[in-house]
Order: sequence, then structure tokens, then C-alpha cells
Amino acid sequence: MPELPRRPRTTGLRRLPQSLEVHGATVLAMYSWYVVRRTSMVNNNDTATDWFVLSDHADLLRVLDTLDVNPSWTDSCALQVYRDSRLDVSIDLLATVSDDDEGDDGDDFCPPDLTGVTIPALDGTPLPPGHPVILDGTPLHYGSSTFYN
Repeated sequence: MPELPRRPRTTGLRRLPQSLEVHGATVLAMYSWYVVRRTSMVNNNDTATDWFVLSDHADLLRVLDTLDVNPSWTDSCALQVYRDSRLDVSIDLLATVSDDDEGDDGDDFCPPDLTGVTIPALDGTPLPPGHPVILDGTPLHYGSSTFYN
């Protein structure tokens, strides 16, 4: 009986790049998806980063329509478009939010104003729900995630 190869001791997302090697050939998973990343100040100058990983345009528009952004409290807010698993387009959504309301006390939150913003359609195979992506060293899945710093 032939001896079976030993399994590596590491598992999970840390092994993801190695798991794409099949019989000595590298197989690349090429997917396309949207990422909305918002980092805001929360209690005692801590920050929270919200990630939304989506591959459906209608879901993206729903997230953007309900996203609360305030230039006084939001450090960054961006829409990134990944095509064939590579960053293709990045749009600064914080720049679309006005902070010049007269009498504003800085506590008003509103969604980004998408007037004049072109959101590109995804090309290729959309990211399947449940498939992991690793962005800035952070493993994420389809949907939303929040990390507190």
C-alpha cells in the first residue's frame, strides 16, 4: 500500500495560498468583488473599521445608501473594486460628504453623495459568498465585518 503524504500542521486561511497548488501547478482563483471600508472614531479616541465585501451591485448600492459618514468622526471611507483578484479602482467616498452645513454641530451623519460617481461593473467571475479574501493582512468573508482598534 502506498504511503500517503503527510498533511501540514497549519490549517485555515494561513494555508490558503499553498492550497491553490495542485500537482505542482499553481491554480489562481480569479474573482471580482467590491469592498467598502470605513474607519471611524468611537469611544475614547479608539477606532472601528467596518468592511463590506460584496459582489452584487444592488447589494453595494444598499450598503452605500445606509452608510453613515461624518467628516468630523470618519477617518477614511473608500470603495475599492477588485477585478481578477487585484485592486483595479479606488474611490474616496469621504470626499463626497459635505461638512459645510451652516449651524452644523458636527454630529450629523449621512451616506455618501454618489452624484457624479461612476461605480464600475464587475468583470469576470463574482466572488462567491463564503469565499475568503485577505485584504491588508485581514481575512474577510462576503458580507460585513467590524474590527475595533
